[in-house]
Amino acid sequence: MGKKFTIGVLIGNVHTAHPKDLMRGIRAAASGMDVNMIYFLGTQSVRFNQKFALEDFDYQYNTVYDYAKLAKIDVLIIAYGSLCIFQENEDKQAFLDKFAGIPYVLLEDATDDPRGIYVMVDNYGGMQKCVEHLIIEHHLKHLVYLGGPEDNQDAIERKAAFLNVMAEHHLPVTPEMMAVGDYSEFVDNLVEQLLRDNPDAEAIISANDEMTVACYRVCKAHGLRIGKDILITGFDDVERARYSNPPLTTVSQDAYKMGQIAVEKAVDICAGRPVESVRLDAELIIRESCGCKVTRRAKEKADEKTELLHIIDELRLFQHKSWLGPFLIRDLMQEAENEKSFYRKSGEVFYHLGIRSSLLYLLEQPVTYEKGQKWKMPQRMYLTMRQYRENIQVFEKKERPYIDGSFGVPDCCSSGEDHFSYISFLLIDGKRQYGLLMLEIEPEEISFYYILALQLGTSLRFLEANIKQKKYHDRLREKNEVLNFIAIYDELTGIYNRRGLMESLVRFNQDNLGKKACLMIADLDHLKEINDNFGHAEGDCAIRTAAGIVKEVFGQYGDVGRFGGDEFAGIVRYSEMEEKEQLIYNIHQKCEQYNEHSMKPYYVGISVGVVEFVCEKKIDFIEMFKHADEYLYEEKKKRRKTVCRNVNFENS
Repeated sequence: MGKKFTIGVLIGNVHTAHPKDLMRGIRAAASGMDVNMIYFLGTQSVRFNQKFALEDFDYQYNTVYDYAKLAKIDVLIIAYGSLCIFQENEDKQAFLDKFAGIPYVLLEDATDDPRGIYVMVDNYGGMQKCVEHLIIEHHLKHLVYLGGPEDNQDAIERKAAFLNVMAEHHLPVTPEMMAVGDYSEFVDNLVEQLLRDNPDAEAIISANDEMTVACYRVCKAHGLRIGKDILITGFDDVERARYSNPPLTTVSQDAYKMGQIAVEKAVDICAGRPVESVRLDAELIIRESCGCKVTRRAKEKADEKTELLHIIDELRLFQHKSWLGPFLIRDLMQEAENEKSFYRKSGEVFYHLGIRSSLLYLLEQPVTYEKGQKWKMPQRMYLTMRQYRENIQVFEKKERPYIDGSFGVPDCCSSGEDHFSYISFLLIDGKRQYGLLMLEIEPEEISFYYILALQLGTSLRFLEANIKQKKYHDRLREKNEVLNFIAIYDELTGIYNRRGLMESLVRFNQDNLGKKACLMIADLDHLKEINDNFGHAEGDCAIRTAAGIVKEVFGQYGDVGRFGGDEFAGIVRYSEMEEKEQLIYNIHQKCEQYNEHSMKPYYVGISVGVVEFVCEKKIDFIEMFKHADEYLYEEKKKRRKTVCRNVNFENS
């Protein structure tokens, strides 16, 4: 079998036709080879939201390519033409240098770097054929040009061909006859400007098919008949070109074939076989938008009908999933109270959506990345959830496998028996970045799962907020417990303080209405004498000893507390206690047992008074304490004259 290679694919602008065709070709070639594939998707959503003035977080997606450094990639396929137009303040070589040590196949751009080769179309030759067709076959003189981004190699070569052909035919080109687009369909304002500046324009030559969508839209809004009043051409020959009204004349850049060749060359690089760069031929495809009359063969019409039905099926599936997705995300967010359940539910969501395998990789801590801030790549990502068909595994935080460039995704694969093909989505919520979601899906499903990944990013933010809130509440509860303990417990003795004791008395009385009970009050004998002769530390020791004795004897039946200074009190149901005389005797006995073994220079003695009462709604505890104090006063007459040892007093 040999080593199974892993090929990483860096690609951007994945909602447009050309990158999708590239991915189809890459996937088709990879499926017939024993290789693993991981796609790292950049995308640009702001163009879909221009009318709504939403905040632009697309800069986040420029970071997704860096994660390829963590995935233990053997070779990269870099569709630089689709991603470079969105790179900020970074030239091609600086971008390629990020992946030092990893060989690569560069698409849509050239390189002389010994680490890589390139696969490009003959942009110059293709555009040359297109412009010459309009000038020679249609005898046009006033052609306007809608070019691509100025730092894009494809766009540079196509623009050069336009200018050179115009010059060869002695046709003037002024700055007003050219505009610089971004290769998206949202360039209506540029088309409007070209028409205003060139009211006698005979044709619009677009540097790619995507921008011709805006050309069609604007021209039709102006009442111009395409193919008659004004001619339009494109470049790429994407699927949409055939179904435009009228069908679009364009230059065929076979992105599907380019993707296939890229995989073949990537595998050759992995296997150590010699490889060379290649330029593919570009064919001019004549259709009605340039004014030509084209007779379609029956087979072409049948193929187009089949493709159209396929597109309709894709739209129906997208619609179905679009309805289902939000409900599944709603169920997921309901698990935000439990982190482990949340991750398990995410795996269930992907399983119910028919995904064979999914991996949820999270950063150790979410990262806040501001626009314009220098990006610092995390060193690791941790596998949090792995789903393979119906089997879902959630990893505890301390046990999560990680990838860091030396330990990669292949080692965490759900099934080692066959190859995998993961498409990666960056998980963000605004400025917060959480990690990557890797799904085994078809390229046609990217748009839906891009939306789902955005929803998952929001769900992760919700989960993060819940976890923080729970930690805050836990800390608050702990603090409240401490404060409550301090509020009702005596710091010196650990039994109830005056407040805690009174709350206990009130609660006890309410819970035992109509029942007979006893109130006990006790007093440490001669505390002042202990303090005066042996110090307050020994006085505190005597208080703690007395509290322990009172709790040991009386506390087994009810609640006891330190009422203040050297005084203690307690309450108990009469039916649960021994005779009050026996309780008093037991306390005295415990004191004698302590004194017998104590090495202290003083005795510990406790005087006790007990009063019986019936629990009722209106009860005067102050009056009860007075009665108990009267019994206590009588008991104190029996105490030792002194607590100092070795002093021979009567009754000592």
